[in-house]
Amino acid sequence: MDTEKPLILIVEDDKETAKLNKRMLSRRGYDALTAHNAAEAREVVRGKTPDLFVLDILLPDGDGLALCKEFRQQSDAPVIFLTGQKTIQDKIAGLGGGGDYYLTKPYSIDEFLAVVERLLNRTQQERKKVTEATVIRRGPITLQIQQRAAIVREQDAGLTSKEFAVLHLLMQNEDVEMSSETIFRHIWQSPMNNDSGALRVQIARLKKKLDEENTDDFSIIYRKGKGYTFTLK
Repeated sequence: MDTEKPLILIVEDDKETAKLNKRMLSRRGYDALTAHNAAEAREVVRGKTPDLFVLDILLPDGDGLALCKEFRQQSDAPVIFLTGQKTIQDKIAGLGGGGDYYLTKPYSIDEFLAVVERLLNRTQQERKKVTEATVIRRGPITLQIQQRAAIVREQDAGLTSKEFAVLHLLMQNEDVEMSSETIFRHIWQSPMNNDSGALRVQIARLKKKLDEENTDDFSIIYRKGKGYTFTLK
């Protein structure tokens, strides 16, 4: 994150909503840019590096979930989804797709601003912590902390920010059984409630990228009702 004003990109097809959010963010001391569809958002990101994304899910030329996946390839900036879709399945899809928070319309502008501040502060603190350690090695896995990369047998596993955070947490607590609630609170900074599916998605993707199923060196073990454990074989 820049030492100057954090830059926030708002991707929202409703121009009045985008205008209001931009105005309120500017009053709080942030720089805010708006895009009204996926194409405009991509164009903005080509020339700028946002510190936070605010994405509507339903866009005229696509959806915010797909856009989030694109941005996740080049940025670990937090993502807030704003949407009129309110089911648990929609929320799981949003969080499992790389989002950090999910607000359903209509929402409180005060809650929106509070979430923006919390996520930006969290990102700043995470990046400070990252500089305190550089490498963690467990068996064939090397975590390069500053680069947020997992190297498995000299190959980059290509983890997303959340996948890396989950693996980092489990490896730091090797052989310790960690509950889903504990992991969820650490990664999403909020109670899990009924969102366990979002964590299961992250773990499944992580294990696939590590090729955990076909290795004899380590395991990420799950015990129903108990939690997850990273262990060396």
